[in-house]
Amino acid sequence: MDWLHWFNRWEAMQNAYLPQRQHRFDLMFRLPDFPREADVRILDLGCGPGSVTLCALRHYPNARIVAADADPVLLAMGRESANERISGSTDQRNSVQSVDFILADLRDGAWWADYDGTFDLVVSATALHWLTEAHLAEVYRRVYRALKPGGWFFNADHIAADDPAMQTRYRDLLHEWQQANFDAGAEDWDGFWRGFEAALTQAGLPSQREAITYWEGSDDGLPRQFHLDTLRACGFADVAVHWQDLGEALIGGWKKQAPSAG
Repeated sequence: MDWLHWFNRWEAMQNAYLPQRQHRFDLMFRLPDFPREADVRILDLGCGPGSVTLCALRHYPNARIVAADADPVLLAMGRESANERISGSTDQRNSVQSVDFILADLRDGAWWADYDGTFDLVVSATALHWLTEAHLAEVYRRVYRALKPGGWFFNADHIAADDPAMQTRYRDLLHEWQQANFDAGAEDWDGFWRGFEAALTQAGLPSQREAITYWEGSDDGLPRQFHLDTLRACGFADVAVHWQDLGEALIGGWKKQAPSAG
């Protein structure tokens, strides 16, 4: 099974759906301005096969990363493509060995309990719109607890317009852009999964994904004001929209340092 081939096909497919995808990833690691060689602790929420995790290691090669997702097939792709990517490279091997891919439902508070005050940076990309308003607010509260003082959080995801008519226009313009990519030969979601599952079967591996029961949100995402207000209510400071293109945005904030004594 050529896992790296399928990871690269995943990347190409995702890039056909999401404008400026790599730019948003890069911003999540450039904005905090940690030293490149720092031993940064990072949590990647809804990591899929590790696209954001791989970007993190390019920016911070000494980072230690927990990459969490509820889809075991995508996690397997992440682990196995990472192993293929590092063959023959000691530097990359050391970096990827510092990544812990874990199966986790972000709504389940149990696995979060071990991570209070652990991370310098928590990131997520195109994943948290899968959650309801209530579950996303709870995830934001847990992210705040998981951060060290001075730590940062960034969420790159679908952001709905306040006005339904404008949201319809956002959606139409995005679909036009995506369709142009498909017309030019880009693979779509269904085509990717048909091919990937056939390859798994041919390799004698389980080809059926486990029942996905965690979808409960909206493809449009929640309005930007919800994110800003909820993050501030959790205690985040300097909450801001750092990038936006129609219904896609990068929103973040940081956890204040405790005041120094005296």
